[in-house]
Amino acid sequence: MSSPAATHLNNVCKDKNRDPAPVFFSENVQTILKKITGTDFNKVFRQRFDEKKLSPPEYKFMTDEELKQKMKNAERLSSKILQMPPVLKERQAISNILSRDPAITGFENCKFVFTDITYGLPDRKRLVVVRDPDGTLRQASWEEAERMNQIYNPRPGRKLKPPKLFQEEHLTNVLERGEYEFVLDSACAQFEPDDPEYLRITSVVYESVDKKRCYQLLHSTRHYGPLCFYLTWNKKIENLLISLLQQEKLEACADIVRLYQLIHTDCKSKMINVDPNQHLELLKAYVEHDSLQQQQLQLAIQAYQEIVRERQQYNENVKTAHGL
Repeated sequence: MSSPAATHLNNVCKDKNRDPAPVFFSENVQTILKKITGTDFNKVFRQRFDEKKLSPPEYKFMTDEELKQKMKNAERLSSKILQMPPVLKERQAISNILSRDPAITGFENCKFVFTDITYGLPDRKRLVVVRDPDGTLRQASWEEAERMNQIYNPRPGRKLKPPKLFQEEHLTNVLERGEYEFVLDSACAQFEPDDPEYLRITSVVYESVDKKRCYQLLHSTRHYGPLCFYLTWNKKIENLLISLLQQEKLEACADIVRLYQLIHTDCKSKMINVDPNQHLELLKAYVEHDSLQQQQLQLAIQAYQEIVRERQQYNENVKTAHGL
């Protein structure tokens, strides 16, 4: 009989070639990810060091209706700011040879790149071909095409050469300082979401966040949803659940378990008939049937229940003391 750890390893290996995009973009998954991301206006609209000129604050007297309208506008703007980067499968390398002309071999020592500069074309649909010194005419690689697109249609925040920030020694130092959002924002600006480098960088950041349990640093940012999706996809939600329990966020724990059941449709806890509104029972079902760290989670649940009991007892004592 195989151990839970061996079963987990086998499941991860099976999921390696699974495309996460259809799951990530499904309506139910998106609903959960947006819900658990949260909307802390103080964090969403905080001052950012992005070299943009700040507007002076304005103070106005408003009626209740005007205030409600302003709050709705703030919610719409926050939804735009919190738009999550997509989670995609790693793209396949391009190896499309268009023609070979050995007659021109040796005439030049450099490559010639031909780029369609038609206005308004999406970068992915812009034709870029390369003539190699050996006479081969081929479709440009992803890196070559992105370099040409950046030359002719530069994107804000993207460099022709990736910053040294993403090199392992520099990345490690930045993550040690907890600059997770800065690294993820920079990666979004520099790379496409299916670029192997983007996937490498985001996975390193998510693993660092999980190791240090610094989830709150990404809460109410556009990266919290992809972080939770990554941990759930790779069956590493135990530390996140313990952290949420310590913050007494039981509903968020239940949402993570629901996300787990949507992603891993063959999980055992999904087969248990539990009322989805019973958050604690849903969490217990996951701990009993799917968790690889049952003991730690059971202790966290017991600590949470003890805190809740103590608070209820305190409130009852206060009411009794006031004759209520």
